[in-house]
Amino acid sequence: MHDRFPILTWHSINVLENTYAGSDLIAFAEDLQLLDSLGWTMLPLQTALDQLAHGKLPSRTVALTADDGSRMDFEEFDHPTCGPQNSMVGLMREFLSATDHRRHQLHLSCFVIASPEARAELDRTDYMDLDVWPDRWWRPANESGLISIENHSWDHNHGSLARTVQRENRRGDFRWIETFEECRAEVDQASDYIETTSGRRPAFFAYPYGQASDYIRFDYLPRRGPDIGLKAALGCEPEPVTLASDPWHLPRYVCGRDWKSPEELASLLRNL
Repeated sequence: MHDRFPILTWHSINVLENTYAGSDLIAFAEDLQLLDSLGWTMLPLQTALDQLAHGKLPSRTVALTADDGSRMDFEEFDHPTCGPQNSMVGLMREFLSATDHRRHQLHLSCFVIASPEARAELDRTDYMDLDVWPDRWWRPANESGLISIENHSWDHNHGSLARTVQRENRRGDFRWIETFEECRAEVDQASDYIETTSGRRPAFFAYPYGQASDYIRFDYLPRRGPDIGLKAALGCEPEPVTLASDPWHLPRYVCGRDWKSPEELASLLRNL
């Protein structure tokens, strides 16, 4: 049995060109093959955490996540410059159909921005009205067995929005979410909306930008999280999850930041 596992993260919205370095979708497809060829076992995040806690984690276990919740997590998309794009769930199905996958329980935890108003505004301001952030796919994604819809906050305190829930409208940094009212709006309100829309209450929260104020990390989520259905929260510190990891700030590795090629991912995994 093993005492640690990495969580890997991609952003399906990151499509600039049809290359590994220019597309998280291409990177995701190649990374699935790499993980399999190197003997890693892909498990759902909750399963990996449970097996770690009970001393039953197989060696070379990895959990997969995706942030921001673009439609390309689940739906094919005709990109205006890069052409037709398969979805992450489509790439997972292709992998499963072509691979002896008996050791894997392939699953992707997808962290979505809850606010429909924030997603619509971001689509207008940052993505040319391409309708990249609808929520129509959340329920069928949860029902697919391959994806779970999780909480990435109400509005991401996103720098491109005209107004967020932050009390002074300080945007672009989630460390400025540091009062009870702000945390309740960003976390509880988001979980409520996601549950209503997707048919399942989120079990995990991912901090936007990987950032957390001391208040939300050390007070609000440890105290309030379990009451609203959350089991853990995820940051973006590049290290593996161990029994010593803070459950309200679990570390993750991010594609494009912590690895930019299959060779870099292989090296990262070898050094865990």
